[in-house]
Amino acid sequence: MGSAVITEAILLIASVIIAGALAGVVMTKVGTFQSTFTQTTENQKQTVLTNIKILYAQNSTSSSVTAWVKNVGTYSITNTQNIDVYFGQTGSMQRISYNAAGSPSWAFPSQVTSWDKANTVQINITDLSIIKCGSVYELQVTTPNGVSDEYFVTFC
Repeated sequence: MGSAVITEAILLIASVIIAGALAGVVMTKVGTFQSTFTQTTENQKQTVLTNIKILYAQNSTSSSVTAWVKNVGTYSITNTQNIDVYFGQTGSMQRISYNAAGSPSWAFPSQVTSWDKANTVQINITDLSIIKCGSVYELQVTTPNGVSDEYFVTFC
């Protein structure tokens, strides 16, 4: 009878230890899942609240274009050097590098580090191939979180 009580006590202690260890593993995984879910939700919120609109573009010289883009969303855009700008004739656009030594490149006329809501920024694209009169050109601006707008224009 005494050995049965000791055996039962050992099994009870082992069960409690195993249950505690299992609960610890489950709680760790729940915390990881919650953190991932929170980050994903925050990224989706930023994407939904971001919106831009290309207002106007003009060729300031035969090899450069100036465009004005407005932040019409409710989210301030940071990391403005990571904005992607594409320009070219319809069907043959190319990515324009930011403030690059090579050509072509794009830049803000004054340093813009944060693009707040309702603000309009000027983008200068320089060192392009000669812009042809009467050809349709496409300008696309994409924010770091993937929101973009396109603008079609014929110069001259």
